[in-house]
Amino acid sequence: LKWTMDNFMNVAPGETYWAASDVGWVVGHSYICYAPLLQGATTVVYEGKPVGTPDAGQFWRVVQDHNVNAMFTAPTAMRAIWKEDPAAKLVDDYDLSSLRVLFLAGERTDPPTLKRTEDALAPLPVVDNWWQTETGWPICGAQDAGVGTVHGSCGQPMPGYDVKALSDDGAVLPAGELGNLAVTL
Repeated sequence: LKWTMDNFMNVAPGETYWAASDVGWVVGHSYICYAPLLQGATTVVYEGKPVGTPDAGQFWRVVQDHNVNAMFTAPTAMRAIWKEDPAAKLVDDYDLSSLRVLFLAGERTDPPTLKRTEDALAPLPVVDNWWQTETGWPICGAQDAGVGTVHGSCGQPMPGYDVKALSDDGAVLPAGELGNLAVTL
């Protein structure tokens, strides 16, 4: 967990990190509690929804009020926010100058949600990554500055994972082809 704070999320000791997740999931207690505290970062514990408490500006209010530097949430949360605030007007109501990166994970980030989030928060980098609560940290997400963000791709495998895209009959597919993900150590 500390390795990811140093090498993937680039959160420094003394910074404020917010994982807008449910604390009961592995993602929640790993990245709300353990990872930021192991790193010496401040962590934000938030109980609420991205919308309706009272509006779709809640996440931006938390970022502003707590000077969040790096944030993690699920694409589902962003879809809920954009459904309630399609023109991203609430983004402009808050000072997000402390925020330097937003991580999206929890499920695959569909290209329209990624693009919509990038447009609303520009020039803030939005980093797609993929993992499952059972894995405890990203399977894919390593970014290649030379390649940049590829919408529909959650990045390259993180250390410790060998990830392949397979056809339905199990053949390894060439780069750029969609398939079934297979993960081995």
